[in-house]
Amino acid sequence: MALQLWLAIAPVLLLLSFSPGPNNFTAMYNGIRAGALAALLAVVGRNIAFGILMLISVLGLGAVIVSSPFWFNVVKWLGVVYLFYIGVKTWLSASSNLVSMEQGGVEVPSTHLERLRQEFMIAISNPKAILIFTAVFPQMLDLDQSVPAQFLVMGVTFMVTEFIAAFFYALGGWQLRRLIRSARGMQVLNRSMGGVFVLASAFLAAASRT
Repeated sequence: MALQLWLAIAPVLLLLSFSPGPNNFTAMYNGIRAGALAALLAVVGRNIAFGILMLISVLGLGAVIVSSPFWFNVVKWLGVVYLFYIGVKTWLSASSNLVSMEQGGVEVPSTHLERLRQEFMIAISNPKAILIFTAVFPQMLDLDQSVPAQFLVMGVTFMVTEFIAAFFYALGGWQLRRLIRSARGMQVLNRSMGGVFVLASAFLAAASRT
C-alpha cells in the first residue's frame, strides 16, 4: 500500500475506532473497575474477534452474511441477547464500596481472561463490524495494487487504532474512579452502565443491513 493512501486511510480508521459503541463502553467500564492497563489488555479479545471477521470478509463470507437476511439476523440477535445479558448482569451487580474492595486486595470481581472474553464476545457478535470490513474496507483499496496485502495493512492499522481508542476510553473511566468510591457511587455506576448495554442491545436489534 502506498504511503499516501495509508496516510489518508489511517485517520478514517481512527475515527471509526473512536465512535461510541459497546466495546468502547466496555473499555471505559473496565477502566473504572480495573484500571486503564487492565482494560487495554482486554482489547486483545476484541482484536482477535475483528481479525476473525476480517478473514471472513476476505474469504467472501462476509458478503454472504451481509446479503443474507437469515445469517445477518442470526449474528445480530446473538449480539442483542449477549448485550442485554451483560446489561442486566451489570445492573444487578452488588454496589460494593470501592475503598473496601481495594483495601481487601480485590479491585474487580472479574479476571483478565473474563474481561478479554467479554470484549471478544461483544465484537464477534456485532454484524456492524462485518459491514465495516465487507463494505467500507473495499472502498479504500487501490485495485492496481495487491488487494490481500492492502487488506492486511488496513486490518493491522485498524487493530492499532482500536487499542488507541480503547486506551482513551479506559483512561477516561479511570479518571471517574473518584466519583464511585462509595457504595452509592458503585450502584449508580452499575445501573448506568447496565442501562447503556441494554440500550445498545435495543439499537442493535433495530439495525438493518443498509
